[in-house]
Amino acid sequence: MRNNRLKKGIAITIVVSVMHALLLLTPLDLQAKDKEYKGPKKRIAVLEFEDKSGHQHSGWHDVGRGMSDSLVTALVKTNRFIVIEREQINKIMAEQSFGMSGAVNPDTAAKIGRIIGVGVIVTGGVTEFGVKQSKMGVGGLGRILPFGGGGGIQTNTARVALDIRFVDTSTGQILSAETAIGEDSSHGVDIDLSIAPSVEFGKEGFDETVIGKAVRKSVEQVVEKITEAMEKVPWQGSVVKVAGDKIYINTGSDDGRKQGNVFTVYRAGEELLDPDTGESLGSEMEKVGEIEIMEVKDKKLSIAKPVKGSGFARADIVKEE
Repeated sequence: MRNNRLKKGIAITIVVSVMHALLLLTPLDLQAKDKEYKGPKKRIAVLEFEDKSGHQHSGWHDVGRGMSDSLVTALVKTNRFIVIEREQINKIMAEQSFGMSGAVNPDTAAKIGRIIGVGVIVTGGVTEFGVKQSKMGVGGLGRILPFGGGGGIQTNTARVALDIRFVDTSTGQILSAETAIGEDSSHGVDIDLSIAPSVEFGKEGFDETVIGKAVRKSVEQVVEKITEAMEKVPWQGSVVKVAGDKIYINTGSDDGRKQGNVFTVYRAGEELLDPDTGESLGSEMEKVGEIEIMEVKDKKLSIAKPVKGSGFARADIVKEE
């Protein structure tokens, strides 16, 4: 009898201990779950940023391209987006005789986006990219330096600023315009590496420099703003190929697609131009019909069949509504 009570007591103690441990772990598990995104990946493109920072960064090369590449890498790591490769964007821009930097206007950006099949395209410029060096004995005043200035350094403060725009490729309208600023500082005497461009932009070791840390902070802000903005934008893809009643679309198991998923298909209509300024006001979207997935082929491809409408064609816009 006594042994039975003892066994029951031990069992209860074990159960309580396990439950307590699970309760302690639950917040961490929820946090990990929140970070693990498994929904449809929205297609997005980032144009090379325009460098508007002047001569603050002498010694670092291709700052606009470096910043846009850093943003692309960060977006891919979120596992929320399919980011179009630079080579594909450059090819389209060359074929269409568009400019090769973030200086393109929203109308041009929208046209590029429609051609490559993305719902949103990101453009922008680097407005600040430099390091302020403060020395002992100069009253705390600093100056923007391209790289290290020898001994006696007290503080190096890097500052990176981006102005970015999110353009809806369907309408050519700017969904949002944001500014992101990253700052970081290093202290001491032997800190030349923190500002010296001896480490190539974006390469190994760059993230450990003070300018690299400022870049990362500004990019993280942009990723957060893009993620928030894209929550309001419906998923969008494209028709890849039409063969009889088989309609191939660029979404698959990576997006959690299943047989029976239904999408609406649109086609960009006539471009609307302002009669006074000649400015493009976007295009009216013509509804072609609806399609339903018959088979998920692989990670990025599915085969659908018509449900409503006809005349589906390659490059038609597919939306999840």
